Amino acid sequence: MKRHILFVGEIQPLWIEFQVLAADSNSGISGDFFHTVPEALAAIEKGGFTAVVADADLPGIGGVELLDTVMRRRPEVRRFVLSDLADIRATVGCLGRGHHHLLKPCDTQTLLSALERANGTGSWQPGQAAQELIAEMRRLPSPPTIYFQVCAEIESPNASHERIGELIARDPAISAKVMQLANSAVFGLQLQVVHPFEAVIYIGLETTRSLVLAAHTFSAFDQAQIPNFPIDDLWRHCVIAGRLARQIVRLERGAAELADQSFAAGLLHDIGKLLFAANLPQLFRQAVALAREQGQPLWKAEREVAHACHAELGAALLAIWGLPAPIVEAVAWHHWPSASPELRFCPLTAVHAADVLAHEARPDPKVPVQAGLDLDYLEGVGLADRTETWRRNCLADEPLEAAAND
Repeated sequence: MKRHILFVGEIQPLWIEFQVLAADSNSGISGDFFHTVPEALAAIEKGGFTAVVADADLPGIGGVELLDTVMRRRPEVRRFVLSDLADIRATVGCLGRGHHHLLKPCDTQTLLSALERANGTGSWQPGQAAQELIAEMRRLPSPPTIYFQVCAEIESPNASHERIGELIARDPAISAKVMQLANSAVFGLQLQVVHPFEAVIYIGLETTRSLVLAAHTFSAFDQAQIPNFPIDDLWRHCVIAGRLARQIVRLERGAAELADQSFAAGLLHDIGKLLFAANLPQLFRQAVALAREQGQPLWKAEREVAHACHAELGAALLAIWGLPAPIVEAVAWHHWPSASPELRFCPLTAVHAADVLAHEARPDPKVPVQAGLDLDYLEGVGLADRTETWRRNCLADEPLEAAAND
């Protein structure tokens, strides 16, 4: 079936590249290009297309509002908003609407890959409360340009460790985090690496991709910006969780891609706490106090005071950034995996268990009661009998405590 895509906005490299590809009769794609909203609305009435790609900055109603119209009139059509890093705020409006986000500069392959993902079965969407909280936030970090440059280099047919190392070295904060972790007990290297490109060689391309994004996100906030919030402790917890999630996948003989996604999701699973504490400090403090007073996990207390928790907020941001659905869903449901409609071993399984085990290894003194394993979910996945094996292999691993102190 031929895919017909409707583009709305100013002429840019994506449109030109798409026209060249569509001219090939074997490509299976075609497109129409409109500069104005009225022209696009007229075409929407006629139908006959599978997706709409709208620039966020359109005269009149704007790209997100145009996609809302498409959603009402042609709900079967996939919808994409195209914006740059400086306009990340505009894409927050995509949450809960089922629109998808593409970041400029975007090429045709990225667009087609996003279209394939949109046609998949990703099921998580943020609730109304999470959408409203995100909309109130004024400090939402944008994904770093270096992250997309590293991704492009990794996905190129001639990927170079040296080139990726040079990209990382351009950002001192990210470079410091990557080097710190590469030299820590997490990876158990037998020698000290002294340059980012050496770190890339030893820890691998996919792990590097995850580290760059996590390092940027944590570096976007510091102790001065979030008083009385232990960012370093949270970073250590996330590092341990990522490591344990990858180890659990390996214990279950999972594929390399599953291990990479689980590591990434583990590193990013608690970034919602940063968003919560930095943007809504009063609510966050109330949640911490309530968790201590009532002896309950923090995420449940957050839901009581704010009707949404840090897991949902973090997943919402990752969805805006366009991360793969398995990573977004692992972050969104890592405290209550039974909410997932799919009962299969996936990054969600690994991150849920890794988070619990990481808290067992290093309890949080501010919130002494942590969530336990969701045994009903693990029973449904068929892995309830594996939890002691995971605990024995993960918590008995000597580098774990050392990694937490690096």
